[in-house]
Amino acid sequence: MERLAIRLPALTRGRVLDLGCGEGRFLPPGGIGVDLDVERLRVARPRSSLLVRGDARHVPFASASVDTVYAHRMLNDTGDVEGVLAEIARVLRPSGRLLVLTRARASEGDRLDRANGTWRLRRHFARVRAEPDPADERAALFVADGPRSS
Repeated sequence: MERLAIRLPALTRGRVLDLGCGEGRFLPPGGIGVDLDVERLRVARPRSSLLVRGDARHVPFASASVDTVYAHRMLNDTGDVEGVLAEIARVLRPSGRLLVLTRARASEGDRLDRANGTWRLRRHFARVRAEPDPADERAALFVADGPRSS
């Protein structure tokens, strides 16, 4: 997590949407946080006043309205990885970027994990690269740029 805290600022640009922000650990000042859990949003409030109770399967923002989306360890909990990726691609601007952190084990059901993340993201984004965590065989940070139109 410390490695991620260092990498995020270098990879982030423009208006940020932290989807599934939880308590706002990675939410930048002025970033928009979305989460289903009201209590976790209350904890995140000191980091940003731009918080919305919402569902990642139906992101409550206009198409092409944000520059960077964070999806940190939340995609696999949605029950609809492909649908959420399509929603993320929809809200990102054409030059937008998705930053995904995953620690899922391979073959745990509908998962985006270190082994399948690149091909799953390429269905929705023009360019994808993985930064595997050398200290954790399950963890990877995926950087996906250029959302594809639906």
